[in-house]
Amino acid sequence: MDTILEVRNLNSYYEEGRSPFESRSRRRQVLHDVSFTVNRGETVGLVGESGSGKTTLCRAVLGLLKDYEGEIIHHSPRPQMVFQDPFSSLNPVRSVGWILEEALRIQGGHSPADRKAAVDEVLTQVGLGPEYAGRLPRELSGGQRQRVSIAAAVITRPGLIVADEPVSALDVTIQAHILKLLYNLKKQYELSYLFISHDLNVIYQICDRVLVMRQGVLVEQNTVEEIFNNPRHPYTRQLLKAAE
Repeated sequence: MDTILEVRNLNSYYEEGRSPFESRSRRRQVLHDVSFTVNRGETVGLVGESGSGKTTLCRAVLGLLKDYEGEIIHHSPRPQMVFQDPFSSLNPVRSVGWILEEALRIQGGHSPADRKAAVDEVLTQVGLGPEYAGRLPRELSGGQRQRVSIAAAVITRPGLIVADEPVSALDVTIQAHILKLLYNLKKQYELSYLFISHDLNVIYQICDRVLVMRQGVLVEQNTVEEIFNNPRHPYTRQLLKAAE
């Protein structure tokens, strides 16, 4: 399989505040020697308790983290993000069409007509339709807003999408629809996902492999079947037991 993302020996840090008696800030390590790959067309789950380093890892993958050591190698266009709360990630005073076109304006190389056609196409692909282009985010339901957020991520045709708890704010029925949409888009465009979720049932449904993170360390990584049926690390077993 083609590798779309390589993370090699990643260590990251952040500056802690210093006391009046210290001449310099303290530097605390968050990620410890993290290494993994994501292949084209693959969904890799990332699990771990709050504070385990999942968000820091995703910020590094997205190019938003500067203080790190190691290598992050992308073999595709710039990765995109789907957030947990689409309402806070969508510009509340701009129409859906404007929001989606903005991604293409930033990317460059698209005429106004091409941008409009791409917006109509992607709105259809995510199950909304061109008639939603003129609506504001506040006029949409939570599930519809998440579809717009997904459309904004895929419209630039990235190879990798980082999905941060993309269905946790939705009810179970809407969750199923969004997960099916993500699966269909993956097949259509050979997308790869780095999929963060605290819900292990969701991880089991959508992921091919799973990374288990604890205190900034990847303690286990394996296929979803092996993680759920034959967990090797005590922390993985603890997470699975807590989800029963």
